[in-house]
Amino acid sequence: MTGDGGSQPPEIWDARSDARYVLHERVGIGATAQVFRGTDRRDGRPVAIKVAALADDRNRERIVAEAALMEGLQHPALVKFVDHGTGAADCRWAGRPFLVQELVYGSSLADRIRSGPAPGSEVAPWAVGLLSGLRHLHARGIVHRDIKPANLLLSRLRTCPVRIIDFGIAAPAGTEHEPGTSSGTVHYMSPEQANGEIVRPADDIYALGLVLLECLTGVKAFPGTAVESLVARTLRSPEIPRHVGSPWKSLLGSMTATNAADRPTALEATAEAAMLLQRPHPLRRRVEARSGSYC
Repeated sequence: MTGDGGSQPPEIWDARSDARYVLHERVGIGATAQVFRGTDRRDGRPVAIKVAALADDRNRERIVAEAALMEGLQHPALVKFVDHGTGAADCRWAGRPFLVQELVYGSSLADRIRSGPAPGSEVAPWAVGLLSGLRHLHARGIVHRDIKPANLLLSRLRTCPVRIIDFGIAAPAGTEHEPGTSSGTVHYMSPEQANGEIVRPADDIYALGLVLLECLTGVKAFPGTAVESLVARTLRSPEIPRHVGSPWKSLLGSMTATNAADRPTALEATAEAAMLLQRPHPLRRRVEARSGSYC
């Protein structure tokens, strides 16, 4: 989703309770949905409301599936699900399904990367928090499938500095693609994801490895056109410069292994990433005490 300062639309009605949500300015737009800053009238809290582009069965099924995946997730690194519903007949968004989530304040890692490479001391807490979030997600049999800088928001919480958003194409592990298709963002897809193989947690590990490498270097590991990027990762592993240090080379090298079976689980990678944190650090203490269960 990209930022956008759109016009202010009218209220949106939840099918189960009239006038619960009010939409304000648009904060993001994509091919299948728009995201607005909103307010929950019941308690006045700010929320993010994702409204489908069209009022059809396919979009409705997509929103319902996303809500079902998010509903059971409770982890500080994962954006929280609030509600979902359908726009009432007498409003601008009539019949369109919508999803309500907590509103996360902060810029994305994509914004941070545009300002230049980040030092390892800054990236390490991001790595631990994000891997801990993936551990929670994967333990519940869910794969995000679109880990990329734009979907990772910097948080104001010191103990959980980055949040994962946009579960629009998340799917249960083991889900099969239709022949000849794949889902995700080209520059961060694993080789097997690009080939349209079954959904697996290792896809997220690979993508996050590329994101963390990009944070450290300021450049994409596999730049170029979509075709050039996809072909490059089938021919070689990403180049990890020596200046990032041996611990980072070890972690990122394993996370971006061409063979999915050679990649660590989120739990294993969390433990290794925690060793990159400088003592004393609240994230490291949490990982050591609770085996990666928390940010």
